This record gives sequence, structure tokens and C-alpha cells, in this order.
Amino acid sequence: MGERKKMVRTESLSTDRVDGYVDDDIITCPICMNIIWKPVTCQKCENSFCLKCIRLWLHEKPNACPFNCRFQERKPPAILIKLLSRLKLTCQNKSNGCTLLIPYEGLEKHELAECLFRLTECSQCSKEMLYKNLVEHQDTDCLPKKLTCLKCYTVYYQKDGHENVDCLRKQTQLIDEAIEACNKEPSKMKHFERIAQLYLREQKNKDYAQRMQSQDDEQDWTPSAPTEEEQPSSNTTGSSNVPLRISTIDFLQSSRAKKEGDHIPNGYAGFNWENIYYMFEEHARGNFQLKGFLNAYNPSRNCVAFNGRGKAASILLPNSSNKFSLHSFEAMSVYHESFQLIVSSYRSNVLFAVKNIILTKKNPILFEINWERIDKITFTPERITGTVKPETFIIACLNLVL
Repeated sequence: MGERKKMVRTESLSTDRVDGYVDDDIITCPICMNIIWKPVTCQKCENSFCLKCIRLWLHEKPNACPFNCRFQERKPPAILIKLLSRLKLTCQNKSNGCTLLIPYEGLEKHELAECLFRLTECSQCSKEMLYKNLVEHQDTDCLPKKLTCLKCYTVYYQKDGHENVDCLRKQTQLIDEAIEACNKEPSKMKHFERIAQLYLREQKNKDYAQRMQSQDDEQDWTPSAPTEEEQPSSNTTGSSNVPLRISTIDFLQSSRAKKEGDHIPNGYAGFNWENIYYMFEEHARGNFQLKGFLNAYNPSRNCVAFNGRGKAASILLPNSSNKFSLHSFEAMSVYHESFQLIVSSYRSNVLFAVKNIILTKKNPILFEINWERIDKITFTPERITGTVKPETFIIACLNLVL
């Protein structure tokens, strides 16, 4: 059918969604005060919590139960499971037209995979719509979107994808053509030097969100706008058949940057940066405890971003009425061989979409996202038990759509 699945999970269940009487004292979470979702019980005090709620609590207060005992996890009591299984709830897509009452145990499956009124994106053009309208849309008015590969500049339809083998073959071809052209006609070297100059100038134009900011908000950290080419307007992404232009934020050094690293200041590239820091290669190489950062650097990258203290981090526009589009980003784990990173996007402070990705320590991996018209991204690492090492991850670069 060509649906792009959007994993927006049920995380909190308001008591208003329950059909009938609710025994608040038994089936509500003491932390969020909503219906317990995916229950977890403390072995010491026998109180039960939502899985997500207690994980977030323990992330802030390791081993400390909300009821002032040492938290030890165990399976929830059978009576709680029985009471929860009797519940019938309204679908989170009720405002879109869903009128079904769903049993507690089947709620997640219904909302993620079965509900005809869930929001989804067309895999061919990325237009958002209700799932029940997807087939008609693709049969009548769907215009496939074109994307541009960041590595080999191949323009391809999103629905067709772009294989790694084809990408490497194209990169090799471009290099061979450039070498052959220079050997045959040395004067063409000036042409490639000109391309290099254009590329360096384009790097100063890191993102189009910055161009939405007033001149008064600009700081020394903010990349400058193009000096020779006309600035692309914020509606460049409006045409589905125009190849996308990509602009990259890659945390280059500035005059205010500290050698030992620091918090990325709000205003850099036109964004606010919550719990996101920068780290230079030189400092990482001089500190044994930071050796996990070294795989992120390469000859053209001497600075990367990372989340502080292994906690969640966010990138957002100061004014939520402005929007940006995220094409992709490169990320990796610092200390753990692999762990899950939950990437969430928001529109006007409302959750838009969630994707779960797996990070490794080997090197940064490019994750293609293709989220449009958003104003905030949050990166939440999944907590790893049985270790003192934080869930630190690196963001090597962000690729935005112009």
C-alpha cells in the first residue's frame, strides 16, 4: 500500500479515556496519575508504575523508589493485570473520527497498526493524511518526491530508495571523471577549484532556520548567509518534483568556542540547544576517558555535538511558529556497543512523529528521517541497566532541507 509507518506509541492513558468506572487507587500510576501503561512493580513497597514513568524517575534518581525505598523491579501482581485487562478505552484518534472502544491489551496494536483514522505519511510524497484515505490518494493525486543523496548527488524518487552499492559506485565514477578531466585539460583544475570555493561558501549557510531569525538574534556562533547566490526562500520544499537542497549543520569551530568544549549556545545556527555540548578532537585525544569520541572524527570533521550526562537532548526553534524540515543526521554511541535512541519531532509543541534507531560505537551512521514543517526534535536515549557509563551519543551533523 506504500504507507510509511509512524511509530507514535501510546505513552500515557488519561482516565477520561476509560469507558465506565475507574478505581483510581489501584490502576493509576502514582507518578503521572494516569492509567498505568505497561506496569512495573517495586518489590519492596509493591507499588506499580508505568514503565516509562519509573524509568524516567530512576534516570534522575537511580535506585530510589518514589515511595522512599530502594527500587527493585518485579512483575506486577496478577490482580492488577486482571483489572487492567477489563478496561475498554477510546482510541487516541477519536478526534480524527475513530469511535471504537478497544480492550487495554489490544490498544497499542490498534493505534499503531489497525486504526483507519491514524495519521500516516505517504511513502511516495510524504504528504500527511488519515490512513483510510491513503489508497485513494496514491491512486489519484500523489506526486512522488525527489531526494538528493548527500554523498553522490544522485537525484532519486523517495519511493524507490537509494542503495549503498549504487551510491559508492557513483562516488567512484565522479572521482574518476574529475581526475581524467584534469589530466586531459589542466585548465579545468580552475573549474574544480571554483566548485570547492562554492562548497566552502555553502557551508557558511548551514540552515534555513537561521534565516528566519532577525538580525538582532545573530551571534558569533551563527553561520553567515550566502554572499553571491540568492538566498533560498523558506517555501523551497513546496514542490514535490523539485530536487531538495540540503544544508548541513556540522558544528564547526568559531572564535568563541572553547578548546575543552562547552554547551552549544542558544542562537547557534538559529536554534536553541537543550543539553547539547560540543567536543573537539584535540581535547578528546588528550583525555583517556573520552576515547569513545575518537571514531566520530575524520579529516574534515574536528568537532561534534553530544548529549550531557547521558540524558535527553533537544534542538528547537525559539519561535514555534517557524518551521524547519529535517532530511537526516549522523549519530553514534560513545560508551555502549549498541543502544536505542528515541527521536521525537514536534509541531507547535504537539508530538508529530517518533522513530527508534540503534546506535553503535563503530562510527557515525547516517539516518534518513524526512520530517517536514517541525519546530523541535528531542533525542532520548534508552536507559541501560547494570552499568555506570552514561548513555552518551554523538550527533556528527544535521542535514536540513532548504
